[in-house]
Amino acid sequence: MPKIVDHEQRRRDLAEALWRVVAKAGPSAVSIRAVAAEAGWSAGALRHYFQTRDELLEFAIELAEEGITQRIQARAQVGGDDEPVLERAAAFIEELLPLDERRRAEFRIWQAVGEDFHQAHDEGDRRRWTAQRELYRSVALALYGDRSPDTAQREEWVAAWAAYLHVFCDGLAAQAMFAPARMPPDEARGLLRRFLADVARSAGETASAR
Repeated sequence: MPKIVDHEQRRRDLAEALWRVVAKAGPSAVSIRAVAAEAGWSAGALRHYFQTRDELLEFAIELAEEGITQRIQARAQVGGDDEPVLERAAAFIEELLPLDERRRAEFRIWQAVGEDFHQAHDEGDRRRWTAQRELYRSVALALYGDRSPDTAQREEWVAAWAAYLHVFCDGLAAQAMFAPARMPPDEARGLLRRFLADVARSAGETASAR
């Protein structure tokens, strides 16, 4: 019987090897040759799956996004209806923050891509940005809850706070990644919850003011 090769799994293995290269030597070390060596392959064998460094990076980014989505979906299945909305929202957002080795590796992949990559993959960048903004919009909407029947007021507030959340969490992620001694995981988690509490407080004040 001929050996059955799982090509999709091999592609995933190569993406995992790329993450290990980034974790060990930094994003500038990513190359076809370095990733092939980390995976125990020849550069020629790797090129059967990815012709260029950018193709490999694009797949690694897609795989990271898939992992984040799966973790958020898995988290949505636990906690129950009695879980506080703020805690549930924080748990979802934490999947985007570099708070452990896996998430730090996912975050650092973005350091391996340059301006040329972003220009060549503008559609993917827009899709990722839109997906993140939609997550923050969902969080803002959940924190607003049913405080007011005024739909226009709610939508205006949610849109504004989704943008604030997006900016805050991007900044929090950057500090957790690049200044981990000053922004360790527990500190980042605490700041996130305090900010979400402020968001919820703003929702109450907005609803009661009209």
